[in-house]
Amino acid sequence: MGMKDYFHMVSGDGELSYSQNSSVQKQAWLLNQHILETAIQSLISSEESGKTEGLHVVDLGCGVGPVPLALVSLVVDVMQRKCKELNRDKIPKLVMYMNDLPSNDFNLLFKDLMKLEALKGRDNYGVPSCFVMGAPGSYYDRLFPNNTLHFVHANYTLHWLSQVPPGIHDEQGIPLNKGNIYLSETCPKEVAKAYFTQFEQDLTHFIKLRSEEMVHNGCMLMTLRGRPCPTDSLTWTSFELKLITEALTCLVSEGLIKEEKVDSFNMPCYHASTEQLESIVKKEGSFEVEDSKTSIFDVVPEIEDTWEKAQVITKFIRAFSESILSSHFGKNIMSPLYDKLLDQVFKFLDHGHPAQNHAVTVLLRKKHAY
Repeated sequence: MGMKDYFHMVSGDGELSYSQNSSVQKQAWLLNQHILETAIQSLISSEESGKTEGLHVVDLGCGVGPVPLALVSLVVDVMQRKCKELNRDKIPKLVMYMNDLPSNDFNLLFKDLMKLEALKGRDNYGVPSCFVMGAPGSYYDRLFPNNTLHFVHANYTLHWLSQVPPGIHDEQGIPLNKGNIYLSETCPKEVAKAYFTQFEQDLTHFIKLRSEEMVHNGCMLMTLRGRPCPTDSLTWTSFELKLITEALTCLVSEGLIKEEKVDSFNMPCYHASTEQLESIVKKEGSFEVEDSKTSIFDVVPEIEDTWEKAQVITKFIRAFSESILSSHFGKNIMSPLYDKLLDQVFKFLDHGHPAQNHAVTVLLRKKHAY
């Protein structure tokens, strides 16, 4: 069973939903808003844009919540301002494709999108006509015809792998990554290599697919949950996954789950550095790297109370991890697991550890085809 068969964010708009607990993704998006604006402006200003009736933009792994809404509003605003600056009589139409796995809560997404002023004003003079449509499917598969897309946006999605890396068991099928659910200081080198190999294969395939779907001179902005850059460690991991591991270990000690169940579980994600991203892009060869950076930010900067902050962080982690964990450990263990995770997050913060994310970003432009 592959990732696309069971992986999804927590649906709906309730207290535990991804829609209500994706402020971290919004923070990462805001850090790169100026890069996105500049890229859209360059597409509007290009000679090709004067010959096209529409700008085709896709949000890959869009999810629900504030980011896809902010993206649509921003692109409409940038198009309007840039066309006015260029004295264009005709503003191109905007075609926005919202992509995610079929298990995504598209009903809520489109319900929220239809409330946007950017869509309400589609018939007003001087405002781009904006057409929004769903494009369900895995971004590791082909999604669009050749030469369709002008701008590809992927925010906090591509660190998810297409599958758990093969090669993390020995010849007898015994797990090599015992006691861990991801990379750690105790992981064998074979495990770290398997994770990076899977990430490199996935990202290379992703880039190749997008290059076929994108027009010449089109842009792609990718922001991933990453790691510090530079770092010499192959086994760097995020605080979220460390704390999930500790919570699972506690449940093992209490007899609620078996140790073998933890040993057989590996989180299907990889936290790359900008150096690794650039290297993979250059090796694939379809795009030029126009910009790249690593940003560090606190995940809940507005809250000072440690217990309240721990609750917010636990909900954020649950919103993206529950479908994966429940598919392996069972739904009945989710409540005690996240209760234990809340305790671990509180201890982590109370000991003075920072709850930070590293957002790695690259802006790419498609090369000429010769």
